[in-house]
Amino acid sequence: MNEKKKTICDLKRLGGRLCLDFINTLDWRGTRQPVEYMHTYEDLTLWSRCAGVAGESEVAALLQTAWADAAKADRIVKGAVKLRETLHRIFYAIIQGRAPAPRDLTAFNTSLSKTMKHSRIVAVKGGYMWDSNRDKGALDWVLNPVIRSAADLLVSSDELKRVKTCLDTACGWLFLDTSRNQSRRWCDMKFCGNRAKASRFYQKRRRA
Repeated sequence: MNEKKKTICDLKRLGGRLCLDFINTLDWRGTRQPVEYMHTYEDLTLWSRCAGVAGESEVAALLQTAWADAAKADRIVKGAVKLRETLHRIFYAIIQGRAPAPRDLTAFNTSLSKTMKHSRIVAVKGGYMWDSNRDKGALDWVLNPVIRSAADLLVSSDELKRVKTCLDTACGWLFLDTSRNQSRRWCDMKFCGNRAKASRFYQKRRRA
């Protein structure tokens, strides 16, 4: 029986913040052959729907626009991947106790300035939230919440200290450690954690 091909929507969202889940759309980052899930504009909109960024009707409208201008849609996807890798380098450097490369911060700030130009604070039940007042027909508007999420995380000193990378170096996913004593080591204990335990058990048996 043929296995159903895994899509970008099947990826677990374990990052704890939208921007970290976006970074984790590249799977097995620490291996020689990482698995890319963002190949097409359809992948980007599918992830946006599953992550709660865009609704069904918004995705349908975006895809119609993308089909009408495939070249522009392709540029948006390439820009999304470039943004994702820039964010990964920034957060990974911070995790390692290093300052992010100035060129990466410059690239991110360029994206942030465009996002803030089309953003506003709106009142909602019980408080306020960010909202994009940009025409949602624009193919790249789905990236605005990701960029704002990254900006909010970067300026939150308490949360920024809790951003970690999975102890399984082959995995390479990032996550926000919200445990009380900040003891979380794996993106997913059931998968990466158990796999590491099995590997240690195998090595111990082999040595014995």
